[in-house]
Amino acid sequence: MIDLSVVIPAYREAEALALLLPKLKAQVEALSPASEILIVDTQTPLDHTGEVCREQGVRHVPRANGNAYGDAVRTGIAEAQGEFILFMDADGSHNPAQLRLLWERRPEGDLVIGSRYVDGGVTENPAILIFMSWVVNVTYRLVFGLRVKDVSNSFRLYRAKYLKPMRLKCDNFDIIQEILIRAPRRGATRILEVPITFEKRKAGESKRNLVKFAFSYITTILRLIRVSATD
Repeated sequence: MIDLSVVIPAYREAEALALLLPKLKAQVEALSPASEILIVDTQTPLDHTGEVCREQGVRHVPRANGNAYGDAVRTGIAEAQGEFILFMDADGSHNPAQLRLLWERRPEGDLVIGSRYVDGGVTENPAILIFMSWVVNVTYRLVFGLRVKDVSNSFRLYRAKYLKPMRLKCDNFDIIQEILIRAPRRGATRILEVPITFEKRKAGESKRNLVKFAFSYITTILRLIRVSATD
């Protein structure tokens, strides 16, 4: 039986993964020998991510049903075999050395969030991204009553038994908030935040268009209000 599945959505991140995976493998094996690492790539290869995965001995899985970030998350959830599922970014902003901070708190929580905004948390993002993140976090807490300070960081550890039954509908980065909204209604009521340092990208280029990202959250909030009303 697998204790821990680490799932990493990747979109043209071969360069970053070549740096990340050796460090990640060492950390994951130290946490649990009964573990796996899944890289959820695009439906058809856009770079040599598959080759990097084979060299590092980790699972390389193509996205199902589309190339959106939400498709990667849904594919990762479906493919993961662990009792716990940990999601993290491919670009190195989530330091593998911090996995243990989430893993050690698993007895206390159904969902453990690596948080930039609780006491002790740090972010190395530029000022514009920090401001946009602050707006997103405040808005979601007010609209949906979320009692979480960092609603938008994907660095999280989930109990699979609560995550797998969720019928997630969002296609973009808003799926991170959708999970938070749905989690208590699926029985994951113990939600914890632990302070982490969100680091700068280690390689490659960001795939986010900031203007599109900002405006998408307006429609996202309306969509999630409908989702929460019918959940």
